[in-house]
Amino acid sequence: MCSIGEDDFGDEGAAHAMVVEALPLGIVLSPGNCSKCDVNSGELYKLNFRAAECRECFLTYARHKFRAALGAAKILPRNAEVLLVLDGSAKSLVLLDMLHFAQTQNQFKRLHCNARVVYVEEQQVQDRDPVDLEALLSLSVQYAPFDFYVIELGQGCSLQRIKDYSPSLKANNELIHKLQKLQSLTARQDYLQQQRKNLICSVAQSLQCTHVFEPNISVDLATQLLTAIALGRGASAALDVALLDDRLSGDVKLLRPLKDLSEQEIQFYIHAQRLKPLFQSGSHYGMERGPTASLQNLTSAFVANLQHNYASTVSTVFRTGDKIAVNSDPEQATCVHCQSALDSELSDTLLAIEYSRSVSEAGVSLYKNGQDLESLAKKRLEMQDGLCHACRAIQAELESGNLL
Repeated sequence: MCSIGEDDFGDEGAAHAMVVEALPLGIVLSPGNCSKCDVNSGELYKLNFRAAECRECFLTYARHKFRAALGAAKILPRNAEVLLVLDGSAKSLVLLDMLHFAQTQNQFKRLHCNARVVYVEEQQVQDRDPVDLEALLSLSVQYAPFDFYVIELGQGCSLQRIKDYSPSLKANNELIHKLQKLQSLTARQDYLQQQRKNLICSVAQSLQCTHVFEPNISVDLATQLLTAIALGRGASAALDVALLDDRLSGDVKLLRPLKDLSEQEIQFYIHAQRLKPLFQSGSHYGMERGPTASLQNLTSAFVANLQHNYASTVSTVFRTGDKIAVNSDPEQATCVHCQSALDSELSDTLLAIEYSRSVSEAGVSLYKNGQDLESLAKKRLEMQDGLCHACRAIQAELESGNLL
């Protein structure tokens, strides 16, 4: 079994602090001998946990992590139909480049799958400039024969081939209206994440893809694990950070083949391949409002601080998610919004929360004993309308209407 990356504790590399046109910290331009192949190179790459190596040896190492993640688990069938999610960030371009490289190898080393690429346009939701269409078209030419598609978040059935794509002129974006009805940024970010996942699933089904590649790296998964627990999604937190997430409808499986790569390795790969990200990492909805604006922002800032000061802790947090047991009962009912297992019967904590809410609402004037209040709390858990605890919290923040 391939063991590469098991002692990968160098997650930070201070790459998040690099400025435009600056070299990622750890790339040495002075000539030297590669520690791996002993060939003299004019550009050496020095990861925190490895000796300096040349460009070719570094690319081989990084690409092997991608192949090892898929090969060790044997979760990608031969000739599978794969949908790659492109968001314009550095990590999504790395995933695209790695998959294309794996597809262009000889018959023995080739990754046998059929890939399509979808770019999710979030311009209206994110309130930012639209994507550079020329840059997207250039990517579609560079990474032929992959088919490139574009879909606009919140615009329903707007899937188009990149060569036929024209931005929607519709000002009526249903998703924006729903986000505006949510009271807190925490609820809006959580709702947007679930809607984006459901949109990608619908695209995969329409393109007849059985697997989806998502470009999440180790620091993203560490943040996602802590965020899921903070939002009350602890019962499904393991699937939020696992290599394989099988909660999507239509038997579509979500894979995270870059989960063992660090931010430093992503920045090195971008430099080595001269790739140009369309957007800077971290340009997510609501991030510009500061670290205290939501639970997600606060958790992201906390993990970023860990990455800067205690790099190995980020790896420890992320790998803890792999050790959390997942409820695998096939008959377990699932949430109609996020497809996670319904947690009303999984934890006494939720019963305690509803009991406290019942006591708070009853006050001192209500003639109810403890058994009555406990019975009321149990009924509230049963009357959940097919939603898990975290999605019910989003529903509770809606000023009007239903979550779905």
